[in-house]
Amino acid sequence: MQLFICEQLKLEGNKLFIQNNKELFDQLRKVLRAKPWYDFYVQDYSWEARYHVALESRAEKEIVTEILKKEEWKKTIKKSWMLISFPNKQEKLELILQKLTEIWISDIFLWSSERSLLKELNDKKLQRITKIMKEAVEQSWWWNIPNLKILSSLDELKNDWSMIIFDLPRNKENSNWEEWKKPYLWVIWPEGGLTDKDYENFPKNRMVQSLWENVLRMETAAIIGAWWIKNIK
Repeated sequence: MQLFICEQLKLEGNKLFIQNNKELFDQLRKVLRAKPWYDFYVQDYSWEARYHVALESRAEKEIVTEILKKEEWKKTIKKSWMLISFPNKQEKLELILQKLTEIWISDIFLWSSERSLLKELNDKKLQRITKIMKEAVEQSWWWNIPNLKILSSLDELKNDWSMIIFDLPRNKENSNWEEWKKPYLWVIWPEGGLTDKDYENFPKNRMVQSLWENVLRMETAAIIGAWWIKNIK
């Protein structure tokens, strides 16, 4: 069954109206070939409720559905945070953010390290990434999109976080991170690794956590690291 995250929802009694959503209209008509009483799920951006609905009628500017069931978000999930260096290609960044959304890292920070080839995202690229993350939520049946923030400097993080850097064992720095009181920010390095200057920009509360003895591709490290955080930490 399909889940769609939509803007401009209107509730009237047991009816739910989806307005000005041509993308959903086209998907129902062309891809799903939905007939009256085709059922699916709809959720808005408040992330508080999800509706199981049945299609009554569709038009390009308004889709009318009947609410079969309302589900409220009740589950408490521990938050997790990752700092991702900009990779060398836009496509790689899109893959990383898609997978971190499916695994659900609650907050993702992007920053340009010394060896990052990508330095920033224009509005068009940011819109594309937001759409990819939304579709990842729909596909994985999660409840919300991770918070995404692009940093101009790591100074914005130094006072609030303890950093744990996924890096090679030979770069390990000794510290008992489990005793730190500040929240943990897990760091993924770029292609070519982190430089001495990058390490100088990290706060004193930091250590290196090895994921593997071998050198992993950045996107592999990000996915395994996220899974490690959610299931081992």
